[in-house]
Amino acid sequence: MNFSEEVKSEILKIEHTSLCCKKALLSAFLRTAGSVGVRGGNIGIEMATDIEETAREISKVITSLYGLTPKIESMVDKPRRKKRTTFSCIEENSIFLLIDLGIIEVDEDGANIKLNINWETVEDDCCKASYIRGAFLGSGSVTLPKSDGSSTTGYHLEFVFTNYQTATDFCEILSEVYLMPKLIERKDTFIVYLKTIDEIAELLAVMGANNAVEKIAKLATLKEEKNNYNRKLNCEISNMSKQMGASAKQINAVNKIDQVMGVKELPDKLRVVAEARLKNKNLTLSELADKLKITKSCLNHRLRKIVEISENL
Repeated sequence: MNFSEEVKSEILKIEHTSLCCKKALLSAFLRTAGSVGVRGGNIGIEMATDIEETAREISKVITSLYGLTPKIESMVDKPRRKKRTTFSCIEENSIFLLIDLGIIEVDEDGANIKLNINWETVEDDCCKASYIRGAFLGSGSVTLPKSDGSSTTGYHLEFVFTNYQTATDFCEILSEVYLMPKLIERKDTFIVYLKTIDEIAELLAVMGANNAVEKIAKLATLKEEKNNYNRKLNCEISNMSKQMGASAKQINAVNKIDQVMGVKELPDKLRVVAEARLKNKNLTLSELADKLKITKSCLNHRLRKIVEISENL
């Protein structure tokens, strides 16, 4: 089960007892995973989902609100090689479901699909949360970066809409719960998405997916610990590289002095340091200073003096 499926499974367990929240959930799901259908002169709704549990829970909501019983069928989507569940509710009175949710309106010219969201459905904060849940169940997905660093995929959560008006209305709903999504067009769809870990965690919390929020928090902690370790390791490697470069420069200086004038011609304090540097090529400055029983600062000063003498030869 991927993370999107985990989130959907979690929010499907949330019980919606109030009429308004059930309508908000259903309305969003139908606008993201449903399409208006006509059969035998009746107008109704056809829906599809990759998760059979979603079809069953949405069907229960439809039955509890309107007394209708959707027909559920499972099939294999051959191009995607994935099981897909379709369910429909097209019968004599199913049109009233669509009218009540503000998805279609009927006038003297017939029935027309309404693209804008029925704002009466999302007046209260609880209904906004339910609407967001319904949209996520219908077309939402969320991806997280892998904690082991094997993937470059970052944090990403998105909702897919088939028309611009519904997508922009949904952005407004998210703004009312203090989220600022981005909207782009992708082929024939409109994508509302969030990219930062804080915004994604906040949206999951709004939907009531607390286990998912906890998982993100743990992943963020692991990622930060790994980043800190990598920063420390890189710093140590950089310091080691600098030390090795300085050591090589010092050894070359001593060798040059020895070839031109002889190390024994150096003042005693510099001679002792020069001979110790040649004999202990792999020691760090701190280790060499300890061996010579002098401070690191003093050693560094004498080594700089030796390099300066070699450069003047």
